[in-house]
Amino acid sequence: MSISKVHNAQNKAGNKVRYDWPIMLFLLIVPVLALVLTPLYLYFYGISWSLGIFAVVFAVLTNLSITAGYHRLYSHRSYEAHPIVRFFLLFIGSSAFQGSCLKWSADHRIHHNKMDTDDDPYNIHRGFWFAHMGWLFLKDHTNQNPTLPDLKNDWMVQFQHKYYIPCSIVAGFIFPTAVGALFGEALGGFLIAGILRVALTQQSTFFVNSLCHTFGRKPYSASSSARDSLFVAVLTHGEGYHNYHHRFQIDYRNGIKWYQWDPTKWTIQSFQMLGLAKKLRTISNQEILKARLQTEALRIKSKGFSDEKVQQLRDSILEAQANWKRLKEEYAVLKIQYRQDFDNLKSQYQHDWHHQMETLKLEMKTRQIEFQASMKLWKAHLAVPNLAAIN
Repeated sequence: MSISKVHNAQNKAGNKVRYDWPIMLFLLIVPVLALVLTPLYLYFYGISWSLGIFAVVFAVLTNLSITAGYHRLYSHRSYEAHPIVRFFLLFIGSSAFQGSCLKWSADHRIHHNKMDTDDDPYNIHRGFWFAHMGWLFLKDHTNQNPTLPDLKNDWMVQFQHKYYIPCSIVAGFIFPTAVGALFGEALGGFLIAGILRVALTQQSTFFVNSLCHTFGRKPYSASSSARDSLFVAVLTHGEGYHNYHHRFQIDYRNGIKWYQWDPTKWTIQSFQMLGLAKKLRTISNQEILKARLQTEALRIKSKGFSDEKVQQLRDSILEAQANWKRLKEEYAVLKIQYRQDFDNLKSQYQHDWHHQMETLKLEMKTRQIEFQASMKLWKAHLAVPNLAAIN
């Protein structure tokens, strides 16, 4: 990270540079420690399967606590969560060392409201590395005293903000070290599930602010610098569909299609199925289609097409969608009719089968009576004395 670039970026705004030295040193030293000490530890000591699995699971939970907690729950209020879920997300979220949830949410809301302007905390137009993590080096460029009215009465959020440093140390370093000690690998727990995990989860989260505003597609908003990136989505459990998110920030989903990689969305859905989340907010398919059509119209127009041609293309797309919807409805009606016809045929068959069985049973009963009568006559005939034989 070039500090001079951050310095120049701040000077362009006409302000005196004031570095946040504790945060800057932490953000720079932790990745270096991870890169240097992790290979040395693995070379001399190795790592057990137990500690390795714990480190991976803890890293996944850390990222999910940021994406499902700090981001979608608290920054955008995309759903409501049970207190157990909120406590878990805040406790594990503090282990990421990305600031308190209150501060994180305040900075993020400013980013959405002032995106690509000088008031944007991590404005991509001030450079890739500035948006990635350089903005955190500057005291005057972060919200030092965040006040969010909707979170003012949330005691868990306020408690985590007030005691953020001890919460982070306990959750981020003491907890993984203690778990490592249970496996006889306290140092491994500190380095692998502590230092390395923090470095990786921080950098993956920062990629949303840098990579997702530099590379990728813009299917929902051409005016925004935010882009969709599958690569970042994989790293951040679904946060890479950033163009959609900036267009529809209240949606609890980032990947709206079933096949798009968005484990955060699936986690929130799992909370809902368990009764731990409710009021999941979504955007209608009509609004999503409208945004895509508007974006595509602007893209086509920029290539020299007339407004009339653009309108013709939009009309053809809307007509195709209407035809598809009509066919879908017709299919649903036919499916219901098929089920009704099948049930009627089944009922008729059962009735006919029952009637035939009753007829056969009646005929068998008649034959049985006739047989029994014949046997009685035969027995009576055998019982009559043969007078001729006596004489």
